[in-house]
Formats: sequence, C-alpha cells, structure tokens
Amino acid sequence: MILVHVEVERNIKNVAERIYRKMWLKMKWEIHSEQDRRIYEVLKDIKEDDYMIALEKWEKIFKEKLTFPFEAMVEDSDDGRPIQTGDRLKVHGIGMIDDLHGIIVDVRKGRKKYAFELCLIEVFGDNEEMKQLVDDYSVWFANR
Repeated sequence: MILVHVEVERNIKNVAERIYRKMWLKMKWEIHSEQDRRIYEVLKDIKEDDYMIALEKWEKIFKEKLTFPFEAMVEDSDDGRPIQTGDRLKVHGIGMIDDLHGIIVDVRKGRKKYAFELCLIEVFGDNEEMKQLVDDYSVWFANR
C-alpha cells in the first residue's frame, strides 16, 4: 500500500511539473498569432532557462525540414563585416550552435565561404515552409 501511495505522489508531482512548465511558457511567450503558436509548439516542453536545449531543438527541426543548399538574403549585418545587409547568399548547411549567436550556418557569398547567423537571413524561393520556419526562429531568437 505504501508503494502505491509513493507512486501516486510521484505521478501527481510529474503532472504538476508539466502543467507548471506549460503555463509558465505560455505566460512568458504569449500567444497572439499563428506564428506565436508555432514557436510555442517548438518550445513547449523546454524549460525557460534551457537556452542551449532550445537551440538544439531548433537545429533538429531545421535538419529535418530545411533543404540545403538554399538561397537567402541578409536582413541585418554589422558594418565592417564581409557580409552586408542585402547580400545574397547560398546556405549549405548548419555549421554549429553558439550560445551568443544562435544557429550558425555555412554560407557562400560568391566563391567565398563564411559562417553566418541564421537569425539574420531571409530564405528566398518558393518553399513557404522553409521561409516560415526560419522566420519563426528569427523572431524567437530576437525575443528570447
């Protein structure tokens, strides 16, 4: 009887923790639009302070849903960098995750290879799912 009671307590605690996490995330990431809902669906099972886990989740989704290489345009860049706002790039794959800059992709500008922040580019082409996915990530990254 005591073992059953302990197991019931453990299950109640686990359910309560999941509910708390979902409620906390909804409060932190308020859902006002379809984009907010999509971002919430990506992050709903991740604790607020698990930033690297969130980036790894985005990376996993990108590896499943992005088709490389793809064309992109730079939406924002610091002055003095070799890649500037408005430049066209070819994105060849995910290079790494950086705790400060997020997901870094391997790109080419002309014949030169670079590493560049995914959150600073816009996908070109007809694949609306890819455009939307990268835009969702960029919005999340800017507001994290």
